[in-house]
Amino acid sequence: MLVHYLVLGLSPSATGEVIRRRYLELVRAHRPGEDPERFQQVTAAYEALKDDRARVKTALLGMAVYGDFELALDALVKARPARRETPGLQALLAAEGKLDA
Repeated sequence: MLVHYLVLGLSPSATGEVIRRRYLELVRAHRPGEDPERFQQVTAAYEALKDDRARVKTALLGMAVYGDFELALDALVKARPARRETPGLQALLAAEGKLDA
């Protein structure tokens, strides 16, 4: 959910590296022995946002629960891994000589 971004003090457009660095800063500041509740919040937020798959899941859940479609969509777009360029089916068939190009 988007509340995880608020716990870490980040925007939904934050990258994975920014999220990781912020998590490490907050863990150092809120050690489990000193502030266990805040430490648990920070850890739960990081677990929900730590990789692309978790961020997509979090964005979709936030969209479904809170109806905050604009922020959730922004987070979803930012979390989407880069697409690999692949040739289309027609290009593959033409390369194999099975289709007139």
